[in-house]
Amino acid sequence: MKPPKPFLPFPLPIHVGTDICRVSRIASLLAHPTRGRRFVDRVLSPEERSLPRVRRALGEGYHGEGPWGPEAAEFMAGRFAAKEAAFKAHPFRRLTWHEIAIRPANEAEESGPTIAVIRGEKADQAAMVSISHDGDYATAVCLGFDPSNSKLDTP
Repeated sequence: MKPPKPFLPFPLPIHVGTDICRVSRIASLLAHPTRGRRFVDRVLSPEERSLPRVRRALGEGYHGEGPWGPEAAEFMAGRFAAKEAAFKAHPFRRLTWHEIAIRPANEAEESGPTIAVIRGEKADQAAMVSISHDGDYATAVCLGFDPSNSKLDTP
């Protein structure tokens, strides 16, 4: 039997993160009189909460003007999964919830590709994110870039 050949490491400084979240779990959190708002405030940064798309998705529940709608639970499950995926795609960083902002790639448009903006000391960095919903589940995948292992010039 031949000895095993050595393997070459993956040549690019890219990490993949993925997560899945049950929408009904988030809906039960939002249904609680105080936990719902605390959960949203913990997961979404003030910048994210100010985006028109986010304000519409959260609806009256966030502002205490009415119940949380089913759209809010679906939206928050997707955002939660996206941020968890971003954590996993950046294992070389100790990120907090508010150091990751999930938003449209083009701020002027409310549709189109979604990115995770990873806050940095010198510069922010974009990470590619895909969020999907199916039935009672939201799933997300994030591609993260590790500049410390790159031969590319980065800010």
